[in-house]
Amino acid sequence: MAGFLVEFRLQGYAKEYARWARARVHREARRLRIRELRGRRPVSHITLFGGAKTNNIRQVIAGVERIGRKYTLVPFKIGGFDKFQNPDENWLYLDVHPSPNLEQFRYELAQSLNRSERMIFETCKPHDHKSKYKFHSAIGKYDPRDTDKFEKLLDYAKTQCNLRTFKLRKASVFGKLLNIIKKYILRVEEEYPTINLHLLRVTILGRESHIEREYDLVLKKLLSRREALSRYWWRKTINKLRELQGLPP
Repeated sequence: MAGFLVEFRLQGYAKEYARWARARVHREARRLRIRELRGRRPVSHITLFGGAKTNNIRQVIAGVERIGRKYTLVPFKIGGFDKFQNPDENWLYLDVHPSPNLEQFRYELAQSLNRSERMIFETCKPHDHKSKYKFHSAIGKYDPRDTDKFEKLLDYAKTQCNLRTFKLRKASVFGKLLNIIKKYILRVEEEYPTINLHLLRVTILGRESHIEREYDLVLKKLLSRREALSRYWWRKTINKLRELQGLPP
């Protein structure tokens, strides 16, 4: 019997933003003296199923591949912050805005895995049995006794770690000047920014959070751990995505 988790790992600009936001939030948490609860490794990701336990990880991999073959372009957006407050922990997370395709993919995957083995059905999370799911990318979990301080931390994330602030910090001098002109002279109000993404790969994690296999939705290929971490295969994934979108390599 082994534990497993199915997730999507953020890459590129989204990964860079998530790391930047996490570092700033954790610094502010230390300043506020909120105790952080240690847990899983800090890899920016969106959980799609689990954790759960299985007697046959190969069956899990086959299930992910079977559902993955039915989907190619699965868009979604990231932007904003929110929270989960539980008796034993407070979670702060980046909000994920799913497309109908992503919602359907997750539900089909959950249904398929739950039907495949009784062990999975009995050990998965309660939300893995439901059609509705709150997509998110965790930033950190904190001591639930510091409720007032946690609210201050959430407010800090919303005001100081938003995507607009991140874009401004990365902009060139000309870009920053253009933003000032748009905001204060032309009075152009930008809508709340988000990052547009696609669910390119579905990662199956096994013991000690190691990659067992990864299914590439655009290449329609089951990747080994080595291929999943390969820059060569990642470039092929991105080029295929651009081809599907009618863009040059």
